[in-house]
Amino acid sequence: MSHHDPDVSSAPAATLDDLPPTGFHSKLALISAGGPFCDGYILGIIGIALPSIVRELHLNGGETGLVGAAALVGVLAGGMLGGAVSDRLGRRPLFTLNIAAFVVFSLLQGICSGLIVLIGLRFLLGVAVGADYPIATSYVTEFMPRKLRGPVLSGLILAWWIGYTASYAVGYGLSFFPGISWRIMLISSAVPSLILFCLRMGLPESPRWLVQQGRIGDARNVVRNHLKTDVLPAAETQGQLSLLQIIRSPYRGALMFVSAFWILQSAPGFAIHTLQAQLLHQYHVQNALLGSLCITGLTILGILPVTLGLINLIGRRLLLIGTFAFSLAGLLLLGVSPTPADWMIFAGFILYSMSEAAGSGLQFVYPNELFPTSIRASAVGMACSFSRLGAALGTFLLPLGYARFGMQPMMLTAAGFMLAGLLISWIWAPETKGTVLGATVL
Repeated sequence: MSHHDPDVSSAPAATLDDLPPTGFHSKLALISAGGPFCDGYILGIIGIALPSIVRELHLNGGETGLVGAAALVGVLAGGMLGGAVSDRLGRRPLFTLNIAAFVVFSLLQGICSGLIVLIGLRFLLGVAVGADYPIATSYVTEFMPRKLRGPVLSGLILAWWIGYTASYAVGYGLSFFPGISWRIMLISSAVPSLILFCLRMGLPESPRWLVQQGRIGDARNVVRNHLKTDVLPAAETQGQLSLLQIIRSPYRGALMFVSAFWILQSAPGFAIHTLQAQLLHQYHVQNALLGSLCITGLTILGILPVTLGLINLIGRRLLLIGTFAFSLAGLLLLGVSPTPADWMIFAGFILYSMSEAAGSGLQFVYPNELFPTSIRASAVGMACSFSRLGAALGTFLLPLGYARFGMQPMMLTAAGFMLAGLLISWIWAPETKGTVLGATVL
């Protein structure tokens, strides 16, 4: 039931889902995209700095995996914490504060004294990154009209990939200066983070969250001042639940589906992207840093059509099934031979990376459309955390695996993850295109 004062009772019947796009929606989408951009930059810059870190600190395979995986373990903790706190205290407070943490921990990497401190700082950065996923995506979801929701949420993933690619470009450029330390590469993430911190200050609280808290007057002020309407979101029947209650609730099926496909995308995906330069080196590719930059740059071409409207044109379900299928084909191309030709190496990595990126556009879309406002951030945070556990394990184990077994078994193992994702998506994936928030598909 919607809450209206007598003075706005004559407002036309409509919902926030059906509002026409406004300048505020565009501004919010761009500012929200800054978080994933910084996330991608923070998680990507370690991949380009890692060869220098390995040489300077004389890391073995296990230590290399720990440095690469530390931020991902932090994302696991941050997703759980950020989502739960956001559902209870609101979207707005952490929307700004966690970006301040980006700045502080990025700068501290410049004075870290050794391996343990570096791992600790990467973990803390990961906590901040993980907190941003449920906060930013819930915030965007609760403001956007439904026609924009899919493209904008997948656009956050596009921003993540642009940030990831930018980190590779910056790191590659800095690699031409022998005197530049890997510490400079790592602290460079403070620059976009500081800009974003300034831009996010002053944004309003989510009106859907305010209504759920019974703060009808505050919600009305937000929609009047920023959306130029008197339409208020309806209060949803689902109240707040603890993390354990969500697992035991009727939403557990949706949580299992989202977590499963996100884990199967992320476990090999983060490992391959983080260690891209190392993998190309294992394949004896000349100038592995340049090769990894090119592959990462082309990855954006996978997610771009999704953001431009493909996600609404073909729907969520077909997109997920198709991207798992093409990712499987790319990894099979890499695993078909113990010594693949150079064209097979680049074709396989490019096909996999572009397809995986396109599928990753659904990581923010599905969970935000499947869960109600009162538990949306918590559920997104849980799914994100589960996926990052898989990603951290994959990033830690991949260098150990190719050192012991070789590249072919590792690529075939990753292909197995894609096959599992394809089957799960075929059996389980719902279609949520056009979903009205609160009318959850279970």
